[in-house]
Amino acid sequence: MQDLFQIYDLDFNPIPLPKDELGYGLKGMGLRTSSVGQEATEHSMSGWPGNIITGVRDTDRDMSLIAWLESMDNTDFLLKRDSVYSFFKRLGSFYVTETRQGNKLMKVKVVEQYAPEIHGGVQTLTTFDIPLKIDGQPYWISRYKSMDLHKNGGVPFNDHWSFGMGLDVDKTKYQYSNEKEFNIFNAGTRPLKTIQEKDNCIITIEIKQSVNNFRLYDATGRYFEYNPMKNSKWDLKSGNKIVLNGHYFTMNNTPIMERTNRYFLILLSGDNIFKMEGLTNYTITFDFRFKYD
Repeated sequence: MQDLFQIYDLDFNPIPLPKDELGYGLKGMGLRTSSVGQEATEHSMSGWPGNIITGVRDTDRDMSLIAWLESMDNTDFLLKRDSVYSFFKRLGSFYVTETRQGNKLMKVKVVEQYAPEIHGGVQTLTTFDIPLKIDGQPYWISRYKSMDLHKNGGVPFNDHWSFGMGLDVDKTKYQYSNEKEFNIFNAGTRPLKTIQEKDNCIITIEIKQSVNNFRLYDATGRYFEYNPMKNSKWDLKSGNKIVLNGHYFTMNNTPIMERTNRYFLILLSGDNIFKMEGLTNYTITFDFRFKYD
C-alpha cells in the first residue's frame, strides 16, 4: 500500500516513515487539511445595526496526519508506538505533502500530545490522528523552483511538477539578458512579498557594464533602486553580482542594504511585467517557489 502522505526534511529530501524490514510500522492514510482561517476587522456605525467588515487577514489552518500502525504482536506494538513518538520528536520542523499532489508542500511541526487509538482491544492494528502546527505561513509551496522550469525549457515530464499547479507551458522563462522589459510568471495563487521569502525567492542581477545607478520596476509600479544617492564610491563595474534574497541585499557577498532605497520587490500571481531602467548590459535570474492557498 502506498503511503498517502510524504514527509521531507528542510532540505527537501524525502524521509521514509518508520517501518521495520518486514514492513510493520507506520503507514500514511492521509493528510487532513482545513481551509485557511481569517480574522476580520470590523467597525460599527452609530445608528446602524450590526458591523461593517473593513478588512480580513489570513491566520492559520488545521492540519493532522492520519495513519495506522501495524505491529506483529502486542509487544511489538509497544516498540512501534515508541518509535513513532521518537520519529516525530527528532524530526523537528519538516515539510509534508499529499502523495496524490506531491509537489505542493507545507512546513509543519508536531508539538501537541497524541496517542494511538486501539480498536476492539486489538493492539496489532491501531490508528493515529497526529495534530500538526504550521511553521510559518499557512500556504503550500512548490517543491521545486522556477529555474527548474527555465533550465528544462518548459514543464519537464518528471515528478517535479503536477497538474493543478497553475503552470503555463508558454511562460517558463525566468532568466533574461539586456531587456528593457520582461515578464515573470508566478504560477502560484499567492503573491510573493520577497521580504518574507528568504531562500525561497532569490533574484540575481549580474552586472556587465560600468554604471552608477539603476532601477528595477515590478508590476505594482514601485521599484528597487541601487544607489539612489548617486554616490560615486558605490559605482558598479562588470563582474559585480547583486543578490536579493528575502530581507538580505548583497553584492559579491557584501551587504548593500544602505546602498539601496530599501524596497522589496513583489511578485503578483500570474504575469509580472518588470522594467529595467539605467542598466542595459546585464543578466537577471528569478529563482523562486510558487505559493498556493
